[in-house]
Amino acid sequence: MKILAISYLYPNSLYPHYGIFVHNRLKAVSKYYEVKVINPIPWFPGHGWLARYKNYDKIPLKENIDGLEVYHPRFLVIPKFFKFLDAFTYKAAVMPLIGKLYKSFPFDLVDLHWTYPDLPTGYAIKKKYNKKMLVTLRGKESFHIGEGLGRELLIKKHVLKADAVISLSQELQDMAVGFGVEEKRCHVIRNGVDTSAFYYIDKNESRRCLGLPPKETIILSVGSLNYRKGFDRIIKKLPDLLNMDTEFKLYIIGSEGPDGDYRKSIYRLIDKLNLKDKVFLKGTVGNSELVSWYNAADLFCLASRGEGSPNVLAEALACGCPAVATDVGAVNEILKEKFLGILVSNSTGGVGAGLRTAFEREWNRKKIFAYTRKFDWDWCAYQILPVYKILIELAPK
Repeated sequence: MKILAISYLYPNSLYPHYGIFVHNRLKAVSKYYEVKVINPIPWFPGHGWLARYKNYDKIPLKENIDGLEVYHPRFLVIPKFFKFLDAFTYKAAVMPLIGKLYKSFPFDLVDLHWTYPDLPTGYAIKKKYNKKMLVTLRGKESFHIGEGLGRELLIKKHVLKADAVISLSQELQDMAVGFGVEEKRCHVIRNGVDTSAFYYIDKNESRRCLGLPPKETIILSVGSLNYRKGFDRIIKKLPDLLNMDTEFKLYIIGSEGPDGDYRKSIYRLIDKLNLKDKVFLKGTVGNSELVSWYNAADLFCLASRGEGSPNVLAEALACGCPAVATDVGAVNEILKEKFLGILVSNSTGGVGAGLRTAFEREWNRKKIFAYTRKFDWDWCAYQILPVYKILIELAPK
């Protein structure tokens, strides 16, 4: 079987962590089926003048990432404006490439990993080549609700044309069904975790490696620096924890997202609450160092206001670090066992109560580590493969 994967979110040689969860799933699938990936890159005249796009011209048109052949055609965008036009320029960039690729790679299935602008292009390929189309819903933001009527309507229209819809959580599947997708075409399959990169290390050893004091109590939170990730919730509740007569420190790992300079808002909140010596922003950290951070922390906190299947939570647990996490996306499925952590309401108060409770409990880090090892990317791929098989059997001969 040959799988053609298309994804607006995907890593490349310059930004190796961008959309890494899409790559990890496809890499696992590629052990069983032949996979090629198309990851279009936005372009516009003078793109180098904007910080977000300045290095995009250095991304190669084609590259090999972990054995997967990845194509990066360029599509025209107008930054921040007329985003509904992306659906048309995206398709214009991809379709000629598909025509050339199909001669040597007659794919059996179109596998989409984002909604916009992937869906309209995926549907055009489905019609022209008479193939089945699959799309994965990775978060509430994939519906672009309230972000411009053009995009929202295009997504709602084309998601109904998908032959199968994979959602990373039951919450996302319920949204898809609410839009009119038949439940029989829906599947809930959450992300796996890279167990070769995230694993148990002795906490004291990890702290020595990072130069962290052995006795301070460390809360760790990881994610893009934006409002949705809820770092402000943890910071607001940190003064309450300081009353527990423990030397608490909060470390936040993550880079600025495309939504603006949220880092300034975080620093303003830190200053307002006089927490300069308690909260530290560490910026971007590679996996080789991140594994030490997960193991060095006493507790991982995911305070997100919305998620699909949060990779950082799975990574922390794979290292044996207990977690406090808001009840969003697939979190209630990931924290199904009480010995893994504490599921809290999606609120600032819920985060605060969960943190206090977590520090009153004893946690078996080796038990957490051992349990989560089975939820790797191969585990995820095993659930995807039957969906592929069903679609291929239904395809016209």
